[in-house]
Amino acid sequence: MNKLPWSWDETAVEPAAQPGDIIFSEPLTGSAFFAVCLPPPVHGQSIVNAAVIRAAQEFAGSDKVEVVDIGPGAHKGGLKYHATRLAKVARASLLLARRGVRRDQQFYTVFEAGFGIVYNFMVIALARLLGYNIILHHHTSQHTLVRQARFALLQRVAGRSCLNVVLSDEMAENLQFLYPRLRNVLVSQNACHIARSDGDGRPEARPNKLRVGFLSNLCREKGLDVVLDVATKCRERGLELTFVLAGPAVGAEAEALLASGHERLGDYIEVIGPVKDKTKAAFFESIDVFLFPTRYRYEAQPLVLLEAMSYGLPAVTTNCGYIAELVGRQGAILEPDEDLTDSIVDQLDQMVSNRHERFRSAEVKAHFLRLRGTAFSQLRGLMNALFAVTPAAAL
Repeated sequence: MNKLPWSWDETAVEPAAQPGDIIFSEPLTGSAFFAVCLPPPVHGQSIVNAAVIRAAQEFAGSDKVEVVDIGPGAHKGGLKYHATRLAKVARASLLLARRGVRRDQQFYTVFEAGFGIVYNFMVIALARLLGYNIILHHHTSQHTLVRQARFALLQRVAGRSCLNVVLSDEMAENLQFLYPRLRNVLVSQNACHIARSDGDGRPEARPNKLRVGFLSNLCREKGLDVVLDVATKCRERGLELTFVLAGPAVGAEAEALLASGHERLGDYIEVIGPVKDKTKAAFFESIDVFLFPTRYRYEAQPLVLLEAMSYGLPAVTTNCGYIAELVGRQGAILEPDEDLTDSIVDQLDQMVSNRHERFRSAEVKAHFLRLRGTAFSQLRGLMNALFAVTPAAAL
């Protein structure tokens, strides 16, 4: 696995803070069994899953961590997708069964809001039967914004001792309000899985026309059509902008939208395709504003917004899931309604007119570093839960 973007002895945020190791409340005698989706495909959940596993291996040692990938691999849907997942879940279940009863070990998996909850029931029921302590990580807000009967049932299967790991304070409050029987909740934000960008922050504004960046799996749900409509209206309004679109096109519809947009807008947009590592850093360093008009109402903590904030970029995004809580005052939060396109155009128009008032990169970056410091402390709590043994509740 790749090297982590941080080290355990790294100073979190404040200049006066002293580097320190993770402190466990009990002797590190437990171990952890991970049954999670790993890349590919590459998305927020699989990236964080891999990061948590790397953190566990780096801290506790690989001998205390066992990992089974229960993801679909390269399959995006259909029969092959579910056949692959079912086979991998069956393998994970077989490995658990062979191990027998384990009351000194944690079983870590991720809640899946769609059909994947069937796999949750399969592996969690077996792990609990074998005496594992269940740790369930939540990367979607589908069941925390609205009560979901099937999640309530899953909690009963997991037992009252199940530790639910969520991504924000608001998410934790919603979860406990909607499911009063649920007792154990740990907040572990995503910011610690994002590397700090180099340098002391971006310049206040570029002397030439502003560059608006959009990075995602390019599709309608993430707002690809909105970005292209915004670019069209901005050009009609005469705004000096360039739109830079990065990420893979997802499906024929996305490819058609990009082809149509390129024909319509010419060099007003740049489509640079998938980016990672150095090309992703170059993308963020080349833009002045990050645009993320997602329509996915169950967003939790999109990693791409944290990445943008790590470069000191102000975000123009939508009020979906827990995005508003994440971004705070360091961006424009717009409602994903029928007026969204016009609202974004108006916001960008204001940014063009008031560059030096709108581009407070140092403040954005400071906000990210505060989030990151808090997330490191929370990650210590998650590691403590994974490796400091607590007795499993009676079945």
